[in-house]
Amino acid sequence: MRPALPTALAACLLLAACGDATTDASATPVTAPATDPTPVTVARPAPLAERRTARGIGRLEAADEASLGFASAGVIAAIEVDLGDTVRAGQVLARLDAAALDAQLARAREQAGKARRDLDRARELVDRQLVAREAVDNAATALEVAEADVRAAGFQRRYGEIVAAADGRVLARLAEPGEVVAAGQPVLRLSGEGQAWRLRVELADRDALAIAPGAAAEVMLDALPGRVFAARVERIGAAASAASGAIAVELRLAPAADAPLRSGLVARARIDAAAGGGLGLPVEALLAGDDGRGEVIVLEDGRARRRAVTIGALRDGQVEVLDGLAGDEAVVVGGGAWLDEGEAALAVPAPGAADADAASATDAR
Repeated sequence: MRPALPTALAACLLLAACGDATTDASATPVTAPATDPTPVTVARPAPLAERRTARGIGRLEAADEASLGFASAGVIAAIEVDLGDTVRAGQVLARLDAAALDAQLARAREQAGKARRDLDRARELVDRQLVAREAVDNAATALEVAEADVRAAGFQRRYGEIVAAADGRVLARLAEPGEVVAAGQPVLRLSGEGQAWRLRVELADRDALAIAPGAAAEVMLDALPGRVFAARVERIGAAASAASGAIAVELRLAPAADAPLRSGLVARARIDAAAGGGLGLPVEALLAGDDGRGEVIVLEDGRARRRAVTIGALRDGQVEVLDGLAGDEAVVVGGGAWLDEGEAALAVPAPGAADADAASATDAR
């Protein structure tokens, strides 16, 4: 029976050892494996190119286009031209009924004649010392007023006709014989025979403030696809529209005698504008953007940090960043949609970037 004792003792010692091992294992804390940083692609803000383009749309007009009307109110007696007619300098285009104008002129002349006779009579009476010298002064003033009325009535009669000041073409006929028109009301619209054309477009205030008179522009017409006309900025509006906030800009096109241009054609303009001076980022970097404000993710010491930025215009896939970023910061462009604030992230090359670098190195060799 003695040999059994060591076996039992060994079994007890083994159980004790197992118990101690269990106790030690439970006493040691278990550390979870560290989470790998989320791979993201990044870009660094870079100054935008100096050249940017402002775009607008408008209708083409002849540079010497004008609306013509009568200098006085009256009834239209005749309109001698129609839409599309060619006119020559000095040609009578329309006439008012002259009866009222002739009567007004005749009355003014009669009044002037009477004032002249009154002055002669006053001078005679002064010479005979029958009236005071003041009577002559009053009669002389009355004559001057009457003669001024004659000149005014003559002006109204003379401009009871619309006469072409230069060769041109009728673009629109805005009234008809028998109509009563007010003084200055447009009756005809004419364009000159010159080759100069202009285009008025409305630009957003940010774009209008970035261009200057003389800036180069390109004009494209829907009616002439594929044709590009050179132009220059001639005038820039001094005030923004109360309705839209846009600013009117007038372009003058270079002469193009071989182009069948017509007033009213729809045209689109691309205008060279100065850069805003901000930094550029790929538009994919924006998490949100509204009313000049946006949000991006910046890597700081390997951690994702959300950053509010001030944004400007979009230019060729780049968003202008006016404030909130420095030029040497790494901004997440891809893979950051699900990053939490402070989460670890690792910048990796964009897909295809390594191949492009290898190709560049091969070309260099």
